[in-house]
Amino acid sequence: MKWLTMFFNTSIGRKQLMALTGIGLSGFLIMHLSGNLLLYVGGASGFGVKFNQYAAFLESQWWLIPAELGLVAIFLLHVGLAIKLSAESRTARAGTYQRKDASDATLASRTMLYSGLILLLFLIVHLIEFKYGVRHPEDGLAGLVRDKFSNPVYALSYVVCMVVLNFHLMHGIRSAFQTFGLNHPKYNDLVKKLCLGLAIALSVGFASIPIWFLISQGGQS
Repeated sequence: MKWLTMFFNTSIGRKQLMALTGIGLSGFLIMHLSGNLLLYVGGASGFGVKFNQYAAFLESQWWLIPAELGLVAIFLLHVGLAIKLSAESRTARAGTYQRKDASDATLASRTMLYSGLILLLFLIVHLIEFKYGVRHPEDGLAGLVRDKFSNPVYALSYVVCMVVLNFHLMHGIRSAFQTFGLNHPKYNDLVKKLCLGLAIALSVGFASIPIWFLISQGGQS
């Protein structure tokens, strides 16, 4: 295993490890969104039943806490690698020239570190509010989600964070392919569109939930 440690101590090794952790986190987002979309199932009369059943099933599994700890470790490793690689990049640029022409860089690529730190703060608040929040006495976790997203300020701030997530994923997913050398002129355009589609699907999927609650609660008031 010494060779593996030595490899990840190199710049390319750290980049590939960051890409791997990013892919793992993207997979988690897909699964997490799939569960959250159960909030749409059941209508007014059966609101939250399927979602609460899904949450109860997860909470009853022995592997949930180890999985959550592993997820936290992956997230922190991803953030730590991003900070280290960003610092190394700035040092390398300072040693060769004062300023790199970023005219060919996208807004998403130039703000990856900042969007990542915003998402880290969002995750902390998200865990406090939902994992450790007080659940609704009748509607359980689904009721807690509904009550939080019925607050326009909270709901809109969540949507803004999903816009940040979209920017982060747009560059991050595509960059992961490039990091592993998965480039081919014949397929690059298709891969780019698929990565963009996945980033949009995830961010829009998550953002649709607070928007839906705002609209539905507004219609009932």
